[in-house]
Amino acid sequence: MIIKIHKQLLLTSLISLMVWGCGSSPEYTTAKMKIEKADWAQAEEYLVKALEVEPDNPEIPVQLGYHIYAKQSNWVQMNEMFERALNIDPEAKILTGRPVREFVEQYRNMFWAQHYNKGVGDYNKYRQSRDKADLQSAITAFKTSGEINPNEGQSFSILATSYLELGQNDLAIQNGKKAVEVMPNDFHANFALSQILSRLGQKEESLPYGEKAADLDPSNSNAIRQLATLYYELNEKEKSIETFEKAIKTETDKMLKSNLYFNLGVLNMQLNNFQDAEDSFMAAYDLNPEDIEALAGMAQTFENAEKWRRASKFYRECIALDPENPDHYKGMARVLIQQGRPEEATRYYEKAKARGG
Repeated sequence: MIIKIHKQLLLTSLISLMVWGCGSSPEYTTAKMKIEKADWAQAEEYLVKALEVEPDNPEIPVQLGYHIYAKQSNWVQMNEMFERALNIDPEAKILTGRPVREFVEQYRNMFWAQHYNKGVGDYNKYRQSRDKADLQSAITAFKTSGEINPNEGQSFSILATSYLELGQNDLAIQNGKKAVEVMPNDFHANFALSQILSRLGQKEESLPYGEKAADLDPSNSNAIRQLATLYYELNEKEKSIETFEKAIKTETDKMLKSNLYFNLGVLNMQLNNFQDAEDSFMAAYDLNPEDIEALAGMAQTFENAEKWRRASKFYRECIALDPENPDHYKGMARVLIQQGRPEEATRYYEKAKARGG
């Protein structure tokens, strides 16, 4: 997401730095003259001297942070100066009469947004080009934005995703956790970390972040699907069923909803909830009549429930729609044997073998 900055606000702030206050020390007066002339080397020298003479003037470290260290991309010293100004008095009126905290917040956000937006642009280029150079450029920009404003968790969350793309898994986890540390109640930070940990096979570690994401945004079907899948992979099938049912209620996309019903059918079948499994597979098929897996799921459900005729009906439909799949023929053969029709079953077994089954 590109971050927008209000131009008028920035223009006002830039002008404000040129305003001279009354009662300044000679060192600070000279520093402001050098700033006006864009003589940055001399401006730095006299600002440092002014800070020694006026250690309780928060305006001086703000000027140092903005005009000197930010221009040098020395973000550590920029933040040290901003923090020094805040520690003197965050509500002190400086320059055009606005509080120190407003200037500090504005300048940090301005520099942060410049680098964050560059990172987003480079990352989007990488998604098109798949060129690792673009990805590395994005990572550099996101790292810089994190240095500029360590309290802005978006930098660390997208940095984690970028490192995952680069195959640097430890750094992906490290930055994902940093994002959650900075923004513990942010949906995207928790969801991204849950996805990263799950993708790297750390299912149990992923679960609490997946649960937190689902709690933070109960209407987000992606988060609920992720959580339901985690429960399934951790063999918590009852919780998985409950979560899939929640996901179905919130999902509006027909194909995704069909997939959710199918997964719910599989779970119910594993728990021998045959009627619920049948209902789920039927719902999946109604939403997506081309879903062969839903038909096969219904056939298997009826087979497991020993409803042989209904099972054979759906196996026949599977064969009609997917005639080269040997599993459908083998399923049909099994239910025919159960119905006492061995000769027909043998023919279906032969057809399965002919198709590699």
